[in-house]
Amino acid sequence: MLYIIATPIGNLGDITLRAIETLNKLDVLLCEDTRKTGFLLSELKINHKPKLVSFYDEVEAQKIPEVVKMLKDGLEVGLVTDAGTPLLSDPGWLLVKKCQQLGLSYTALPGACAVINAAVLSGLPIARFSFLGFMPKKDGDIKKILEKYKNVEGTKILYESPLRCEKTFKLIKEVCGENTEIKIVREMTKKFEEVTDSVKKDLKGEVVIVFG
Repeated sequence: MLYIIATPIGNLGDITLRAIETLNKLDVLLCEDTRKTGFLLSELKINHKPKLVSFYDEVEAQKIPEVVKMLKDGLEVGLVTDAGTPLLSDPGWLLVKKCQQLGLSYTALPGACAVINAAVLSGLPIARFSFLGFMPKKDGDIKKILEKYKNVEGTKILYESPLRCEKTFKLIKEVCGENTEIKIVREMTKKFEEVTDSVKKDLKGEVVIVFG
């Protein structure tokens, strides 16, 4: 069985009871960064530590046959990312697709998700919203994405590096209009959690931009 497990995005207390129970019974745990996941397991006091296997975007495709063999051999396999819910701008969807194709059992354990948390904190209407993922580095490529979504009904949500946040903020205004309402949501669930409508100098921490 494959378990897709959401982990905290900042506050360790956001781990679910079901996630802890599952982590304690796994044989193998696929993770983006084995060091970060190892630290998480220690902090959660997971007694039965599974074998940690590196599983990130660049190696996902080549690791799938290995994971499929594990599942066919009856091993309990988990998938986590560095933070939040796997597959959302993180590895995992190719593996899920392969499980579907081969009829292998899998399930998802819901929990912390930066997209949903930012949507709730933004104060913008979220009856309908679009998730744009991480923005590319080039201005022209960002503009193409914004042009594609600017007339789509509902709020838009994207991930951005704090170093590029100011640039993306200006591009949103340029493409979508000066009256576009933009919220910068940062450091969610942590001590310095903040929701602002402007970009501060020397911005740090994890950033989600919500606009509409």
